[in-house]
Parts: sequence; C-alpha cells; structure tokens
Amino acid sequence: MRAGLPVGRPGRATSAASVLAVVLFSSAIASEARQLKLAAGAAAAPSPLDTVLSRYFTNDELVAHMKNFTQRCSAISKLHLIGYSVRKVPLYVLEISNRPGVEEAKPNFKYIANMHGTEPGGRQLLLGLAEWLCVNHATLPAAKRIVNGMHLWLMPTMNPDGYADQTYENANGINLNRDFPDPIEDPSMLPTGREQPETKAVMAWVQSRQFIASANMHEVCVVNYPWDGTASDQNVYNATQDDATFRHLATVYARHNPQMHNNPEFPGPLSITNGAAWYVIHGGMQDWNYVKAGCFEVTLELWNIKGAANLTKLFSNNLDSMTAYALTSTFGGLRGTVKQRSTGKPLVAKITVDNSTFVTRSSKAFGDFYRPLAPGKHSVTVALPGRAGSVQTFTVTVPSNGTGAQLAVTFV
Repeated sequence: MRAGLPVGRPGRATSAASVLAVVLFSSAIASEARQLKLAAGAAAAPSPLDTVLSRYFTNDELVAHMKNFTQRCSAISKLHLIGYSVRKVPLYVLEISNRPGVEEAKPNFKYIANMHGTEPGGRQLLLGLAEWLCVNHATLPAAKRIVNGMHLWLMPTMNPDGYADQTYENANGINLNRDFPDPIEDPSMLPTGREQPETKAVMAWVQSRQFIASANMHEVCVVNYPWDGTASDQNVYNATQDDATFRHLATVYARHNPQMHNNPEFPGPLSITNGAAWYVIHGGMQDWNYVKAGCFEVTLELWNIKGAANLTKLFSNNLDSMTAYALTSTFGGLRGTVKQRSTGKPLVAKITVDNSTFVTRSSKAFGDFYRPLAPGKHSVTVALPGRAGSVQTFTVTVPSNGTGAQLAVTFV
C-alpha cells in the first residue's frame, strides 16, 4: 500500500492499471475463444472425400465435383468429354495419372459405374477413389503405383438420364447392358446401328486406346465374369478360353470385400460367378470388351439392395478391392516389350498364351504389352505379323504374389 492514500480507496494510478489489466485479460480470453472456435470449425469441415460419401450427387453436382477435382488435383488428373446421353447430358471420364493426357508406356485401366439408373453406388464410389488417390498418391504404396504406373480412367455415370428418372434403363427405355454387339448373336460383332448414344460413346472411347482390363459397377453383391451368354439360352457355365484368368481376377476383387464372403446364393467361400451360369444375357458390355476391345472386363455387383448403399461402408468395403483388382490385372500377369535388337525400335507383335486365341498386341509407339494371367506356368508365343519365321516361344511362371512375370523380347 502506497503512503498518503486512504485505506480502501485506491488511487487513480492503481485504478487505471487494474482496468487495463482486466481489459487485456478479457481481450486475450476473447481472442483465444475465437481461435478455438475457428479451429473447431476447421476440424469439423468435411474433406472432399467426406462430402462425396455423405450423399448421392445430382448429375449437375457430379459434373461440378469432377471439374473441381481437376483443379484441386490438377497434377494427376484430366477430364475428358466422350459424348452425350439421349437428353444431351455430358458423359465425362476422369483420367488419373502422374502424366494425364500423355501417351506413354503404361497400361490403361477403367472403371465404369451407373450403367443402370437405379444402381447409383458406383457414382460416389469412383469419386471417392479419385479423392483417396489425390490425398495418398505421394505416400501410400498402392496409390503411388496406380498414379505413377498406369492411366486410370473413371466414368462415374454411363446413364445420367436413368439416374435422374430413377429408372433402370436410359431415357429411351433401353437396358444399356443389352445394347452392345454380341458374339453369339453376331460373331462379327459389328455395330447394329441401333446402339444408344451412351453405348456408342463408350464403344468409341474404349476403342480409342488399348485398355488392358476394366470393371463395370452394379448392385447385388457378386463378381460376375464372361461369358454372359450361351447359344442355347440355358443358364449353364460357359467358360471363355481364359476362364482361369477371369476366375483369378474375380477372386482378387471378392477376396478383399467382406460383403462378398460366404454368400449363400453363390457356392464357395467367395461370391464369384460365371455370368451365363447365373443368368444368360446377350448384348452385355463385358463380353464385348473381351472380344472386340481386347480388354478383360468383369461386372461388379457391389451392394445387396439396389440404391440403398451406406456410402461410407460401401467405400470401406471396396477400396482395397478396387486398388488390388486394378494393380493385379495390369501388373500381376505378363508384361514386357518387343523391340528390334540392333536399334531398340518398338515392334508391333502378336502375343498369345497357352491355347487361348485371345491376342495381345505390343504398342506401335513403345513396344510395350500387358496381358492379365492367372498365377502358374504358361507357354507364351510372340510373333511379328507378316514376317515368316519371326516367332519366339517362351515358358513363363506368373507368381501368386501379384508382382507378375516380365519378358523383354527382341527380333533381328
């Protein structure tokens, strides 16, 4: 207490200091409270992945999100317009790669969703996969291998009109998975001229580059592989010449998805089935891909109730399956190069395996090739078209660990 001041009555100097201290303390508390509020708000703000998995987007929202994605993740993505639906809704495909839009010695792989309007889970699932890759491609091995090692193509909706109308078919009332040229109905598999705009757009896009493998997303809860049809129209197992490989690829996907384990509808520990053994269809997209586009495609039935998927659970169940299937089908079989021995010039060659008539071709630009194969020992024949005697045969062993077998073939 200072001398000369009455007890109980502070002087002006002490009063001013006390008031100033109170003001500063209150200001500090308010500032801290604002910072905590801002921090809490920031923590609560949903990530793009959270947003994608929170609800189903409208067609306009889906397109806007894809365009925004290519701005946020511009280093690894490019948006491609491949056509229009019956009602002129744009059909977009998202390319993901560390060099999007550049042709290079890497495999192309694709996922297509929402072929049927009332099966929308794949729309959000593919957007979720893109977001996961954007966040994790620099750190997580699977994401890094996909982004750096291939060109991944994602088509979230093939049937935007059916989605908007909540109908299985497109706006013309056509089931798009009965709309492709069929190898049983016409072995030439030439377009009929009756294909829908969505089908025509997908066919043109798929044939614009060499896709190695793919999957198209539906909703039931099983992986279905070719053939889809039979000449007799009877529901019996109709195996392709690459049945072991298709079974292997289907197993890879189902193994990583807990919903595809021990389904009583499908015998065995995993939910996989030959398409024709389940039920016969003609004009399906997977058979067309295999025969006409040289692409190994399976059909993914991803939820047991159409249009009712819990999106967070759907993503959790399928993330490992999507990455494992893409990597196994492109890198887990046979891959390699065919080149001229003296110059290193790329050569276009025909590669066949075992007794299958399925032909893989090395690329003209780089001489690289990729061929899905089941684990085990295989006889591989590499031939240069139009050059008599330019044939080489190899025995390769594809390991079961997903690393694949490699061949570097040279010709004089």
